[in-house]
Amino acid sequence: MWTVLVETSPARSFGQALVLVTRAEATSVDLLVESEHAGEVARRAGHFESTPTVWAISGTSLAPASPSVIASTEPAPLEPHLAELLAMPEVTIVVEHGWIIGECRGLEVARVSGVGDEQRLDVGVGAYDQGAFAVMNPDMTPDQSLAEVVAQVLQHRRRRAGPHPINRLVRERWLRAELVEDPSALGLAALTAVEGATPRDGLYDVAPAFAWASAERTLVACSVGIDLDLVPAAAEVGARHGAEQIVLVLPERDQHAMTAAVAAQCRVPIDIVTADVPWPEA
Repeated sequence: MWTVLVETSPARSFGQALVLVTRAEATSVDLLVESEHAGEVARRAGHFESTPTVWAISGTSLAPASPSVIASTEPAPLEPHLAELLAMPEVTIVVEHGWIIGECRGLEVARVSGVGDEQRLDVGVGAYDQGAFAVMNPDMTPDQSLAEVVAQVLQHRRRRAGPHPINRLVRERWLRAELVEDPSALGLAALTAVEGATPRDGLYDVAPAFAWASAERTLVACSVGIDLDLVPAAAEVGARHGAEQIVLVLPERDQHAMTAAVAAQCRVPIDIVTADVPWPEA
């Protein structure tokens, strides 16, 4: 029997705990989590065979944790003039965790801020660049600004481009963008980008990028590097959509045996597919 204290970022740390107990081949696992996060961890644990028992810590007391309900956050309706601005070639509208974002090949180039008549389009690569871009280009109209940023991104975020910081950012979302454009490589009819299990903190935050194939009831999870939260997050998002199958899309060098071992424990079948990476390997 194993007992694991899950402290830092409990929902995402659940993946680390799952890897630990998988390697140890433990048959019985208790997870101790602060009561504030215990329900979320219990919900994630329920997606796996031999479900770990999650205990909520409150002071010096322990109590079995019940799975919490997922809170839904819908963004305000997009104003027509902003929708027209974002209807630009190579720009895709992505809605996640209450935000409306414009992406170019998976990279954020615009974000809608404000509500109703106060909505505005902040342009730039990521939230931090958006403020700087507005200050440095005060005379550019929103459509000019967006066209300028998209042109810069396309120069480097393309196949056969040389190494550049722009094609190193959020590569998992670049993979998703290519698969949404052409899902035939996965044998799927159509894919739609969907939000992840938790909000991202920014361009450098490691988080899988998800897409949903409604016709096949299949969730696609794109990831780059070794992310111990990949399988638990995919199971969580898959459950939200009622997935009957989950496909993990990973570069060949990132297909770690432990990822496969954790995936084998998921209640929904998971396949691992090798990504056709669009970025330079150097």
